[in-house]
Amino acid sequence: MSSSNLLPIAIDAHAPLPIAVQVSEQIKLLIAIEYLRAGDSLPTVIQLAQDLNINHNTIALVYSELIETGYLVAKRGKGTFVAKSELLQKSISRNSLYRVLEQAFLIATQMELSASEFGLTAYAVAVSSHERKQVVPLKIVFVESLQSEADLYFHSLQSEISHPLSLLYLENLQTGQPVDLKEFHSSDLVITNSQYVWDLTQITTPKQEVIGVNFEPDLQLLTKISSLNRGSQVLLVSQKSGEGKNMKQMLEKSGVSHLNLKSVNIENIESYFQLFNHADIICASKSVCDYICEISPQSEKVINFTFIINRASLSVLKTRLVAVQMKN
Repeated sequence: MSSSNLLPIAIDAHAPLPIAVQVSEQIKLLIAIEYLRAGDSLPTVIQLAQDLNINHNTIALVYSELIETGYLVAKRGKGTFVAKSELLQKSISRNSLYRVLEQAFLIATQMELSASEFGLTAYAVAVSSHERKQVVPLKIVFVESLQSEADLYFHSLQSEISHPLSLLYLENLQTGQPVDLKEFHSSDLVITNSQYVWDLTQITTPKQEVIGVNFEPDLQLLTKISSLNRGSQVLLVSQKSGEGKNMKQMLEKSGVSHLNLKSVNIENIESYFQLFNHADIICASKSVCDYICEISPQSEKVINFTFIINRASLSVLKTRLVAVQMKN
C-alpha cells in the first residue's frame, strides 16, 4: 500500500477498486469533511503521482473527471483548485454520513475485516436493502416561538436537510391545540431553537427526540458589523421585542462586544426615532427591513439581518438524522 505526504490518500494495489477510483473517492472525501476547502490548491499531477508512486496519467484522469463533475477547477498557469460550487455544498452536507461509515468501519476492524472486505460488505448491504424496501422518510417538525421570523428559520433549516419538514409554534403546543399536538406527537424527530429544548421535552412522548440548533449571523453581516469602530451605535429593529433580543444575543455570541447594540421593535419605533439619526448602522430583521428603508432618513445605513445555522449544530443534527433513520 502506498500513501501520500501531500494529501492523506492511501492506495491499495490489491483492492477490487481501480486506483483512479480510489484516488478520486478519497479526494471527494477530503472535500466532504472540509480537509480541502473551496479555493484550496491541489498538488500538481506530477507531484501527486510521484508521491503515490503511480502513473501520472492516472492522476491526470482523476483531476480531469473531478473538474468535469464540478469538484475541482483548473486555472491556466496557476494550477488545480477546489471549486466553489453547489456540488461542493452538497458534498459537505454528506459529512454526517461519512461519520457513520467511519464508526461502522471501526466495528468492522474489530471483526478483522480489511478495508476491501468492508467496502464490499457495505455495497452488498446497500443493494440488498434497496431491493427489500425503500427508505421511508422521517417525519420531522420544526418548532419555533416567534411567528414573524419562523419562516426564515424554517427555510434556512429546510435548505440544509433533505427530509420533509413541518412548522409548528410553541405557543400552540403549550396551550394544547389538538391539531398541532397530534402532528407534534406523530413526528419521529423534533427540531427547535436551542432555547426551547427544555420546554418541548416536557410535552414529548418517551420515544420522541428533541434536537436544538443554534442560528448565527452570516459571515457577510458579521464582517460588515465587525468593521465598525469601537463604540459605534448599532440599532437592531424587529417586529417583536423577542426577535430583537435574539438578534442581539446572536451578535454577542459571535464575539461582537465592541459595539453599542440597541434593540427596538416596530411597535414602539416612534419613541426611538431619534436614534435613526445617531445610529451608524440600522440592522433590521427581514420582516421589517423594507419598511425601515422607507421611513429611515438615511436608508443607506439599513442592512438586513441575515443568519445561518451554526455549523456545529448542523453537524450534530445531520448525524442524528442518519442515526434515527437507521434505527427506524
